[in-house]
Amino acid sequence: MTVVSLESYSSYVREVEGECAFVRVSNNLLFAGSRTGEVACWDISRGVELWRLNFEGPCSDSDYDDEIFFLTESDNIHAIGKHSGEVIWSVILEGSSDFVRVCNGFVWVTTSVYNFEIQDYSEGVAWQIDFEGEVRNRWETVGRAWSLSEQEGKMILGLSRPKSGFAIVSENGVEYPELEQRQPVTIGIGGEEGPVVLGHSDGTISEIIEHRVISVSQVESSVRAIDYFGGWVVGMESGNVSSSEDLGSWSTNLSGVIDVLRFGPSLVTKKGVWVSSSSNGESTIFLIDPLGGNVEFEMSHHSRIVSAFSDEGVICFGDDAGCIFVLEGEVLRRRFSRPVEEMSEGEGSSEMRRKIRGLRGG
Repeated sequence: MTVVSLESYSSYVREVEGECAFVRVSNNLLFAGSRTGEVACWDISRGVELWRLNFEGPCSDSDYDDEIFFLTESDNIHAIGKHSGEVIWSVILEGSSDFVRVCNGFVWVTTSVYNFEIQDYSEGVAWQIDFEGEVRNRWETVGRAWSLSEQEGKMILGLSRPKSGFAIVSENGVEYPELEQRQPVTIGIGGEEGPVVLGHSDGTISEIIEHRVISVSQVESSVRAIDYFGGWVVGMESGNVSSSEDLGSWSTNLSGVIDVLRFGPSLVTKKGVWVSSSSNGESTIFLIDPLGGNVEFEMSHHSRIVSAFSDEGVICFGDDAGCIFVLEGEVLRRRFSRPVEEMSEGEGSSEMRRKIRGLRGG
């Protein structure tokens, strides 16, 4: 069988030092941060590097408004000029800085403390910070937040043990809604005007609207990846990928462990589901039809894909070697129309293609 690489479908490849902790796209800007603390920004249409910064690390999450890029790193939250790369302010927090979201003119951050005696996260804190870097509020949470989403002006935190379930944080404090089943949250996504969807360690999927759980579904194993576009799709530890009833309640089994799942540009439909699974340090990336669960095509990659982000016809992947791959919908469809043999490549041609693509504006 002819193997097609991720790189052969990429418009270009960029790098950060160390494992890629996150990739983000905002307007025409591409951001990436690494576990070693390096953060870089490129003009996504040209691939030109605009700035690069180094922190102690590790980087963990990011968000942005029109002018400022916010970054959680080590025990800090940083505000950085999106176009200039200037560090506007930094705030040292308590514990490890985990998630960050911008909502209602404030920066919301979650932090956690790992307890080595019990081998788990025992403490969590939610922070409300204004755009000048002043801490306005601080609330302790029962357990670490494994997701942070905004819904109707309030923050939804998916929690680990001992509380599990979720918390609602606003300027009025922390609420813990009553749930029939409280299982630790492993991942979550969504919010703003749509539902927040939480994946749990036992395979439960909770869908939250107006701060209430309106549906609970069950899949076969712990949820590792999740995304939402007219319905949810989840990837599991078992290698299975399943969808909600809105998308047809389909399920398909992929080899390996699911690491990343994102809606993004497709070959024919409005959106496709991109899923990366890994085995023995290598990845296979699948493009799946969201309405039927059929695999449209697949690509190989010699490292593990650990992060992804999609926006307006582009999807970006980051791997554990620090490479960022940019796939543009139009380029993807054009290359897919070529014979597979033409797109496949040996080691020598792969290296040559990498050098040529690296010249695109950089």
